[in-house]
Amino acid sequence: MSYPATRHLQLTPWHNETAEIADPQVHNIVSTSMIQDTSSPHETILLQIIANALPCCKYTRSKFAAMTIRMHNPRCTALLFTTGKLVVTGGNNWYECMLTAMHIATLINKVFYNKTYTARGCDLQNIVAHTRLPIQGTARLDIACMYRNMGLECTYQPSIFPGLSYRPIGSPVVILCFQSGNIVVTGAKELHHIKVSAMCCLEILKLLK
Repeated sequence: MSYPATRHLQLTPWHNETAEIADPQVHNIVSTSMIQDTSSPHETILLQIIANALPCCKYTRSKFAAMTIRMHNPRCTALLFTTGKLVVTGGNNWYECMLTAMHIATLINKVFYNKTYTARGCDLQNIVAHTRLPIQGTARLDIACMYRNMGLECTYQPSIFPGLSYRPIGSPVVILCFQSGNIVVTGAKELHHIKVSAMCCLEILKLLK
């Protein structure tokens, strides 16, 4: 990954030069799958019948086109459309997202016992993770200084949102930086983007005063 060009400034007093950033912890993944009848892949799914039969489902067609399905193991929430598109959120890894899709296909098969629905594919659309910068004592991260020196890659409107949005060059992610040193990474579609982007943020912050 390429880093944005910045001025080499004195290290901040809160920075511990020998410290390393902790590995970001993933706390939400959004994925998409397809729920299809093996004999008629393009057949419309009758959501109202499923919602009437399963207590974990909620469907109000006049308010939203998709049916909401809440799973307890894994603890995820899914949106199922009549086309069979399934959006899963709340997973911590790809396996939880895929397992949720498979469980939903099994539940639908219990409603339509004369059909065989399967879950096809599991594409990660957004990975959200968080970590914390090694700030010493009660010091605060000077995100206003970061914005002044990296304005082309940053968005900062403190009257609207307290954090600074930083978009590293060559990366699909957005890094939200807060004065407390908390970092939220979002927009990634691959797990390795999370750690690389967080490391990029730490390297940039070393140059700010």
